Amino acid sequence: MMRRILLLSFVHYFWFLGTSTGQHKITVTIDGYKNDTCILGYQIGRTTYIAQQVNERNKDGDFVFEGEEALLGGLYSVLIKPKNQFFQFILSNDEEQKDFKIKTKIIDNPARDLTKHLKIKNSPDNAVFEEYKAFLMAMRTRSEQLEAELSAAKQKKDKDQIAAINKKIQNLDGEVTAYQDNLLKKYPKLLSPKLITGSRQPEIPKELVEQVDIFRYYKAHFWDNYDWADERLIRTPILKEKIETYIEKMTMQHVDSVSKACEYIIDQALAAKNKEVFQFVAVYLLNKYAKQEVICMDGVYVAIAQKYYCTGMAYWLDSTQLEGICTDAAKMAPLRCGRSAPEVRLKNINDSSYVSLYSIKKPFVAVYFWDPTCGNCAKMSEKLVPIYEKYKDRGFEILGVCSKSWKNVELCRTKVEKQKMNWINLSDEPYPLAWVKKYYDLRSNPFIYLLDENKNILFKRISAQQLDQILEREFERYEKQHKK
Repeated sequence: MMRRILLLSFVHYFWFLGTSTGQHKITVTIDGYKNDTCILGYQIGRTTYIAQQVNERNKDGDFVFEGEEALLGGLYSVLIKPKNQFFQFILSNDEEQKDFKIKTKIIDNPARDLTKHLKIKNSPDNAVFEEYKAFLMAMRTRSEQLEAELSAAKQKKDKDQIAAINKKIQNLDGEVTAYQDNLLKKYPKLLSPKLITGSRQPEIPKELVEQVDIFRYYKAHFWDNYDWADERLIRTPILKEKIETYIEKMTMQHVDSVSKACEYIIDQALAAKNKEVFQFVAVYLLNKYAKQEVICMDGVYVAIAQKYYCTGMAYWLDSTQLEGICTDAAKMAPLRCGRSAPEVRLKNINDSSYVSLYSIKKPFVAVYFWDPTCGNCAKMSEKLVPIYEKYKDRGFEILGVCSKSWKNVELCRTKVEKQKMNWINLSDEPYPLAWVKKYYDLRSNPFIYLLDENKNILFKRISAQQLDQILEREFERYEKQHKK
């Protein structure tokens, strides 16, 4: 498996302590809770991370989370044992953290629903959010009433009444949008209005009816109501979820398309001139594609690394970390799917004649790195033999590169004969063999690159089963093109 440099310091971006000198003191009262452990957590995406844990109560029986630094704004949780039941709240700014009070109870509450009796004091942000939820409940009630009236009108087949009710229902969405916009205008510094408007979906113009036009508009306006300048949104579900939706559901899963989508997101953070947001999205996306197992998507890692890290923009890394990432990306860059494969010119293990990869004139060639002492290689070779026999007459060749150098080439010959690996098998003296492995960034065996007739890399790091499926599809396409 190809290794990519992961940012070991990524946990630093799950930080929760601010750099201000303000204090935080959050007092939590949970009537009826008998355990002495209470946990304060914060959100990134749908994952909750522990900010603080207290294992004893104060003299009043309350749990107190406090410290000499303010907590960074975001969506926080209080969790209780033994099943980590929780409630969430907004922690907006330094000032309200100095005497933040939360009270709830589980007495006479068999379901242990901690939100049922939840009360938060000294927090304008949470008060605004509670008012918004009450507004939505009222709007839901109105919507249900109108739906009932509409059903009755349809039974009576009263067209005028049906039209009037439908117009009222449509106007509800406008009222919600207006309420949200007013919140943002009235409370521009609070987090809750930005959470509310940032989650809003684009409103499609009525004149757009074709699906392709609707999709293009939706994607173009997907981020319209999101505030890239507010780093508090990092510690909520919204940013990570919008990133995942934009990349995975709204972008064609091709390396170039995904790379452009990632660059668009990072560039939005750069344009907002918020260092923390830029840092978060750059690290998150680099790590995402460092761990990516989807074929060819390692090219996204290369694109991000070379554009944002290796140009001196990753200010949070030390020179050793940065050098590791950039060295890694430089090795991977020439081996991205769609690029020309490096030349291979080694000795045929049967007759010592030199064989060049680019001299093989076949529609598809697999460069297969293997080792005769490798158990996984033996299993791979066993699966490759019938695939080779299946496609060789249609124009498929395997160029096997045995990892043992020429002085141990007998090990290669023995394995080839035993497993009936009747494709082209190569080895050489240590120096040229080592250079081929270096050019192909070989870090483990077995490893397969599939090339087209021009020796461009089609796929890599694929299994025998995937190779079989790919060849079936690619040969069908190739043969149709060449019949014309």
